[in-house]
Amino acid sequence: MAPVPFQHPVRYTPLGLVAAHLTSIVYLVYAIAVSLYSSYKSLGPAQDTRSRLAQRRRLVPIFFGLSVVALSVAAYTSVSSATLSYKTWAHEHGLDQPEGFGLDEEIFPEPKSSIQLNSLYILQWLSDTSIYSDGLEIVTEKARRFWWGQQVDLAMVTFSAVLSFEGRRRNIPLITPFLVLAHLVNLSFALNLFYLALLLTPSPLLSEGSDGLEVPIVPLRSSRLVRLRDKFITSKPKNWHLHPLILLTITILNYGSILLLPYAAGTPSFLNVALLTRTLTFLPLILPEIAPVRWGTIYSHPHDAYKSFTMVFQAMSAASFVLHVKSSITGLIYNTPNSHYHRHSAFIPWDVEERTRWERGTTAISKILGSMYDHPAVKGVACDVLICALSLGLWAAIRATNIQHILESGIPTYSSRPKIQHSIEDIEPLTPIKPDPEPAENMPSEHAMTLRRRGRPAKSRVGSVASSSGFSEEGTVTPGRKRGRPKKAKQHEEEKAYEPAPSETKELVEGDIVPANEMDWEPAALAWGLVAFAGLGSASAGVLGGECISR
Repeated sequence: MAPVPFQHPVRYTPLGLVAAHLTSIVYLVYAIAVSLYSSYKSLGPAQDTRSRLAQRRRLVPIFFGLSVVALSVAAYTSVSSATLSYKTWAHEHGLDQPEGFGLDEEIFPEPKSSIQLNSLYILQWLSDTSIYSDGLEIVTEKARRFWWGQQVDLAMVTFSAVLSFEGRRRNIPLITPFLVLAHLVNLSFALNLFYLALLLTPSPLLSEGSDGLEVPIVPLRSSRLVRLRDKFITSKPKNWHLHPLILLTITILNYGSILLLPYAAGTPSFLNVALLTRTLTFLPLILPEIAPVRWGTIYSHPHDAYKSFTMVFQAMSAASFVLHVKSSITGLIYNTPNSHYHRHSAFIPWDVEERTRWERGTTAISKILGSMYDHPAVKGVACDVLICALSLGLWAAIRATNIQHILESGIPTYSSRPKIQHSIEDIEPLTPIKPDPEPAENMPSEHAMTLRRRGRPAKSRVGSVASSSGFSEEGTVTPGRKRGRPKKAKQHEEEKAYEPAPSETKELVEGDIVPANEMDWEPAALAWGLVAFAGLGSASAGVLGGECISR
């Protein structure tokens, strides 16, 4: 193979993008860690009970460990994919044969050491290769590989909606960085970090500036863009949510862009479609901040928004199921020879005879599952799907999510028993304190009781009441004997039943219920069954949607 001459001069913009990518990951992880610490320090005394502390000590290490595993897998597969890309580029340009390659003085200055020479090679490799779009296109261009990649894209839409609903309800300091990390690292890393945020924020935090909120300096909160946003955009009232039609429109746009991805692979418009797919996932987080109040609805009670939440998650689950069935059928009937080959196949140690024998003897499902070994980028996406499925089932088991809520959010045709709709007029305290009624004339008391004394006949109930009340036979009131504590009876008469004001009802928020000490594996089995049958997108819509309506 003759060496291919360099087509582009050395550019420093790709190197800057890689440096910005790595720096952003470090910065966002630091910002989220500070926000989690802020949430933990801002909890009230009611969240520091023994049961809460025991739950946090037991559950936080689980999801922290899963997030570390997800980050390690993403780092390993990214480095492997970049190394494979560089080796392929060097092979195409003859750099693996030093005797057949001479430096062009117009492109490279005379290097003084091998380290400088390797640095110049890396700069030229980044200038000639689009490493980000190459990885995405390798996952998308074949039907079997896209079966893995589409599941992450579908679950990303659900994750964005949950960030909007639960993040705003709990007043989590930073929400958008979770979604940014899902794109920069992988979904499983951001999802497990968000589970940590939910565990450390069991009840909604106070808004910024309120008394009692202990929030240290968070890097993103002190930016000028945030202050400019707060200056021109009015804050939304409690229990305000976007109109369901707007949320459904956002959902349609997201899934429409995912549908276009396999058709755009191999075309000049692929990068634009891929960027559009990632950009649309931020709409559920951006629109509630910039939309006017008239675009949404202010619910009198938090539970009144459950109907719109369920509608959105059912639409997401249905769309995810349709796209998953489409990709599954396409992958099962995809029998193109040598479908495992790609642009970096020259440096993957294929055993041609063994691979051919495996292709002929295995089933179609095994071919789809085995496509994760075609390329490190595909392996990273497949491991991301598996870790997300594992953490999704563990979350359902730990939270003991109601199965009815999972089915209601994940199956559009499923309808559970009707929920009680709350309004301002209907909300009453569970155990109101009623004043004791005053004894009326000639009316016996229901709770009056006389004790039978030894040696005397029992008196009738009416007679005992008359004697205790001080009524004589002529109807005149006589001063009877004092029984009990009259001052305490007067005190009960002055007490009234507590009724919350309408303003307090509108600002009503609910915290989480402390889950049981033992995990409930029934919702976990349901979650994993949904992943196997309907894909990660529908399963995440059911479990995370059930989390939003299970309070």
